[in-house]
Amino acid sequence: MLVQPFANPFSSPFANPFGSTSPVAAAVPALQPRELSLPRYVNYLADYSGCGYWRIIWPENHINEMGIGCSSSITAMVFDPRWYQNVKAVKLQRQASSDQREFVKFLKQVQQEHKFRLIYEVDDVVFSEEIPDYNRFKFAFDNPEIRNNCIEIINMCDEVVVTCDYMRKLYQEKTGKKEITVVPNFVPYNWMGHVYDKRSIYDAYDKNKRKPRVLYTGSGAHYDVNNKNGGIDDFSHIISLVERTIDKYQWVFVGAYPPPLAKYVQQKKIEFHEWKPIAVYPQFIASLKAQIMIAPLLDNNFNRSKSDIKFIEACVLGLPCMVQDMETYKNAPDFLKFKTGEDLELKLESILKNKAKYYSNVDFYRNIGIQRFLERPENIGCHLEVLNTPYGSPERKYLKRWNS
Repeated sequence: MLVQPFANPFSSPFANPFGSTSPVAAAVPALQPRELSLPRYVNYLADYSGCGYWRIIWPENHINEMGIGCSSSITAMVFDPRWYQNVKAVKLQRQASSDQREFVKFLKQVQQEHKFRLIYEVDDVVFSEEIPDYNRFKFAFDNPEIRNNCIEIINMCDEVVVTCDYMRKLYQEKTGKKEITVVPNFVPYNWMGHVYDKRSIYDAYDKNKRKPRVLYTGSGAHYDVNNKNGGIDDFSHIISLVERTIDKYQWVFVGAYPPPLAKYVQQKKIEFHEWKPIAVYPQFIASLKAQIMIAPLLDNNFNRSKSDIKFIEACVLGLPCMVQDMETYKNAPDFLKFKTGEDLELKLESILKNKAKYYSNVDFYRNIGIQRFLERPENIGCHLEVLNTPYGSPERKYLKRWNS
């Protein structure tokens, strides 16, 4: 029996390196890797931080791990048309520069031959007039050329994918693009889901009953650190609450803290921790043994377009999360919503004082989180339907839930 010494290990769109000129290939028919029979996707990332993971990398990993597709993510532009042979979809994450605009023009030309879908993925508002002045990263989009590039790129794409319905409507208004689809942020079980420990939640509640730990995790973009908005930001309406309850609750901040609270951090009355890499973030947050998390926001178009990540992360960990009563958290239970600092103070007291009710609600929060695990067929299915089917296709069954 003839034994083939070299099966092609490359699931490549290019010419077989063991092609017809190879003596081995001439003697033995080449074996086709299984990957060549799977749909192939190419993603162009804008970042390797949280946004890149939530929107591209984690879905890609699951698609590859389950063997339901072959997905590749890169940042360097590939101008060789052969790279796009047999590609089902090309996804562009938040591309905005003039060079990227010209690259998308190239992709449109290649698309005519290879027939892939061209998708624009964005999880934040890129229109400077909607970005609040207190946001320290506004400068990155405070340029008419960037705005025009985004709109032009979006309208060259077959479809745009965003995180929530409010954002969908805002982008339709700003760009004139109608083919915009909502795919929420879904949490990978293998990133955060497995960290859940009910016994640890109970023990932490009992240990910290006299001074419950209230946790906020967020970047400096939420605070008016440069005083460009008169001190008004996502946290300013609850500063006085923190100050008057500083001995009642152990306030814990991760990533950054509001400038008005700096003196309390220096005095060690407020606990502060630097931001952690995304790989260790879930374990670190769980290790802080908080009894409750909070997610304050200023009610504006930029924040209405945000995802409900903070609420979902808390639920996955089995913890209550007090959220701003606004569009962003419209699906959260009413008893977890607050409007003002005074409102938040009353609800913190109510949730934390009743041990039996606190214990019984752990499963309630966890079950909310479970519904948003990325690995659930109906959730990863949303990503696959965008990649594999055209906008408005009757084959889209999972996306209907989020795009009524």
